[in-house]
Amino acid sequence: MRTLVILGLAYILFIHGIGSVTLWDPDEPRQAIMAREMMQRGDYIHPYLNGVPYLEKPPLYSWEIVFVSKITGKIDEFSSRLPSALAAAMLLLVTYFLGRRLDHEVSGFLSALILATNYQFLGNARESVMDMTFALFIGLAIFLGYLCMEKEKRELLPFALLPCALAVLTKGPAGLVIPVAVLFFYSIATKRFKSMFVPLIASCVLSVGAASIWFILAGKAYTQEFLFHQNIVRYATGFDHIEPFTYYFYKLFVNFLPWSVALPFAAFFAYKKRLWLPLIWLLFTFVFFDISKSKRAIYLLSCYPACALLVGIYLKEQWYTLLEKRWTTAILCIFGLALLAVPALLFPAIRRVPLVAAMFGTDTLFPAIVVAVLSIAGIGFLISVLKKAPAKGFIALFIYLCFLGFLYHFLYMPAMDKSEKSITILTDELKAAGPASVYMYGFRSSALVFYAGKPVHILKDPSELPAKKDGIIVVVEDKQDNAERFRMLFPSEKSVWYEREKYAIFTGKNGE
Repeated sequence: MRTLVILGLAYILFIHGIGSVTLWDPDEPRQAIMAREMMQRGDYIHPYLNGVPYLEKPPLYSWEIVFVSKITGKIDEFSSRLPSALAAAMLLLVTYFLGRRLDHEVSGFLSALILATNYQFLGNARESVMDMTFALFIGLAIFLGYLCMEKEKRELLPFALLPCALAVLTKGPAGLVIPVAVLFFYSIATKRFKSMFVPLIASCVLSVGAASIWFILAGKAYTQEFLFHQNIVRYATGFDHIEPFTYYFYKLFVNFLPWSVALPFAAFFAYKKRLWLPLIWLLFTFVFFDISKSKRAIYLLSCYPACALLVGIYLKEQWYTLLEKRWTTAILCIFGLALLAVPALLFPAIRRVPLVAAMFGTDTLFPAIVVAVLSIAGIGFLISVLKKAPAKGFIALFIYLCFLGFLYHFLYMPAMDKSEKSITILTDELKAAGPASVYMYGFRSSALVFYAGKPVHILKDPSELPAKKDGIIVVVEDKQDNAERFRMLFPSEKSVWYEREKYAIFTGKNGE
């Protein structure tokens, strides 16, 4: 029954409506473009992006899009996002079954719900990015490796860690390093190092061998750029996304909300209880990415199942104790009042905040339903805290968070899409101009390439344009006098706004 609840929740939060908004720059359209160009070229080994070999990442997520599109009939928003949504759903199940093995069925169930309802996971599950698939293969490898260790199945460990090869083909060597390191330190903590050392080495050899098949077929250029520049150089010295040492501390706290409030207490509780696996999983992943010079919040996604397990087990064991203490009861009551502040501020926000007004339009019934559901759930949580009823408190809180998660994709994302995130503001103008060669200058947009339906030429200088401008469209980011360089060359210009930036679209006509 709990498995069905998790799958139902995954459908509502991750899958429902994933094709209703456009693919957003900069990351989402890339995999869809590569999948489309794979099919057009009939070459599934060498990824291309906008007609140019794409050497930065392996092709597994693009393969998944191709597979889904063969079933749905086309590459679009739905087929591009479905692999990520399904990976998120499967990761919930991995977390649930691992929580059952580590502690109790209730702990596993709470951990899966916690994983589904934190801010970062909820958003990334609905995005056409490779990171959720990467996190799934890492989580699956750790889960299967843990089972082999606990059941003393040493000979099966290399096969249990084969998901590492898929993780490497999704994003890179970290897909092998993280699971093997976590299980390595876990074997030390549980005094299994001597019996598990050789199987772990064999696991590395087998996974590297399996992943190497693509690297050999892809050729030297892909291997050198991807392994050396995009991984070793990026990790050791960094060339983009350079952030300070403290970056992940506040990013993990903000992006794992609301559960991050309990995470430090849960980690300390796990240490006292010798709950080594999720604790090592979190700490190693955090330190591994924190050492890297290049940092992005989404890199930590692979440790979120560990965070959820720590908090789920902690709350299952300590929730009633927390309700018995005055100071924690007071904090929980304040938290309950914060939950009630959201519905209380909704109607004033509709009148004063343009984005909220766009979410609800002129409708008054649905906002009233939203206020009612959130208020009832918030009041239910407060009452359960005051009456020391932990089970009812969890139910009320999860109803609140799940409904909020539903509103995120049902209202917020479409409103954001229409107001500023949809590239169709630009591409509709391109389609209206008819068949033409499209150029972009002063910026790069994968979404423009995807929705243009063909490669887009990237100009480094206006002098690179053909002498004859007929049948040419140039999209220019209109800042720092970029557009001035084209106004003398084209008879037609139109201005549009996209992502709060102004763009000029120049069209060549009448052979000029």
